[in-house]
Amino acid sequence: MGAWGYKTFEDDTTCDWLDDLYEAEDPYRFLLSSLNPEQNDGFLDDLVCSSILGAAETVFSLLFQVRDNPAEEFKEWIQNNQDLPVNDLKPNCIKSLKRVLSDDSELNEIWSDSGEDYINWRKNIESMIEALES
Repeated sequence: MGAWGYKTFEDDTTCDWLDDLYEAEDPYRFLLSSLNPEQNDGFLDDLVCSSILGAAETVFSLLFQVRDNPAEEFKEWIQNNQDLPVNDLKPNCIKSLKRVLSDDSELNEIWSDSGEDYINWRKNIESMIEALES
């Protein structure tokens, strides 16, 4: 059975995205492309949503602090990439995270059926948006 939790890196799909981040030759471009999916308008499938969440959580971690006790490898990656100029990615994060929470998001649709966990999932994303907007 796969991992499934309301925190960003409690999801197998987002953890798969992390592996791609670790292997990216240009992490900044990888984050940017994850935050600006090809599907600019219309419905976002769960894979795209998971990439957005992973990228936004990574930007958040670089700008503020690592939260929710992710894997040591992620903490080390953040420590080793503190010089990435991600401040200019804040607007991309905010816009994309709001899309993940919208009616045009497969992940939002999937989570909306999970009761209490849905509330926690939304709060987790909304707290990222709030911090990035401040």
